[in-house]
Parts: sequence; structure tokens; C-alpha cells
Amino acid sequence: MFICEMITCNEIEGFHHWPEAPSPVRFLASPHRHIFVIRCGWSVEHNDREKEIFIFQNLITEYLFSEFQIYQGQYAIDFGSYSCESIAENILNQFASLGMCWAEVLEDGKGGAKLQTSAKNGTGVSF
Repeated sequence: MFICEMITCNEIEGFHHWPEAPSPVRFLASPHRHIFVIRCGWSVEHNDREKEIFIFQNLITEYLFSEFQIYQGQYAIDFGSYSCESIAENILNQFASLGMCWAEVLEDGKGGAKLQTSAKNGTGVSF
């Protein structure tokens, strides 16, 4: 018996900032650029393309560009003061009903956050 998940991976150029950044990292209070690596897990019942990776990756990209503003006319998203945790929570809440069971958001692929639903069927997440 296996537990099967499909994994999507999107790389999105974006900007964000942390207005209350403490003095050692005060530079984070200003908007700064990252390539946000967004990996998501989707529950599936079988291993024969129940969900198509390209379709679900496109859904995430389209959603982010409609949910958030474009940064200064560039092909980049302005996440404002959203943290990696907040971005992951937003995505997970949006797509939990389609079977997303976890979302991971990394800054430049190095560090970030991972959130998961409390149930396999995807019940969303809240703090």
C-alpha cells in the first residue's frame, strides 16, 4: 500500500518586505527580490495522471498573478509584507479543495516555510 502525492514546483520572481524587521536585518524592511520556489503536494488516489502537473502549476501561477499586484510593471509579483509562511498559507487555503495537502515557499530555493493541511482531503490551514 502506498500513499501517493503529485508534486508541483513553480519558480516565481517576486518582491516582499518585512516592515518590523529587527536591527540586525533591518535591510529586510525595504522591498527586496527573490525567486520564490513554490512546491506543493497534491493527494491522488492512483498513479496514472489523475492530476496533470502542468495544469496545476499553471493554476498556481495564474492565481498568484491575479491575487497579488505586479511589482512596478515587471513580470514579478509584489507580495507586500507577506512572509513565506503567509504565502504558503494563502496558496494552501486557495487550493485545499482541489487536493493540495501541503505548500512550501522558499526564498531563492534556500530557506522558507512549509505548511500542510490537517487532513488528507485538504481542509485548509489557519493559525
